[in-house]
Amino acid sequence: NSSIPVDVLVYNVGIHFGMDEFRDKLEYFVNKVTIPLIRKNLSARPRIIYFTTPTQHFNTSDGTFQGWRGSEWSLKCVDEVESNPRADIEKKILAPGVNIDVLLDYDDLNFGMMHVGKHDCAHYCMPGLPDTVAAKLLDLIK
Repeated sequence: NSSIPVDVLVYNVGIHFGMDEFRDKLEYFVNKVTIPLIRKNLSARPRIIYFTTPTQHFNTSDGTFQGWRGSEWSLKCVDEVESNPRADIEKKILAPGVNIDVLLDYDDLNFGMMHVGKHDCAHYCMPGLPDTVAAKLLDLIK
């Protein structure tokens, strides 16, 4: 309901898209949601917080899921990856103070051992890293 006042908008695109569609969805969010909101007076709009996409820790060149056609080895999780391609894109497109208010980094490149199982290198188990991320968010919006 648009008549209900909103004071915080927390957003994340997620991992369930190819990289091109991911970029398209992020650019849509910026162009159709955040820029129109940013143009409003700060007291009349929600605070816009974007959380970077959690890192995947598949045993591939960039840690991302390459599909079921990959080798059995590529479906195994690794403890650490060098970068998170989705977070890298987010950090290039999103600019605090320009098209969002806050960019919170999941900061999980070396947390591969905390995924649900040996073949699910995208989702974290609970309790764990998602609780830490939730605590960061709660501290920010208090």
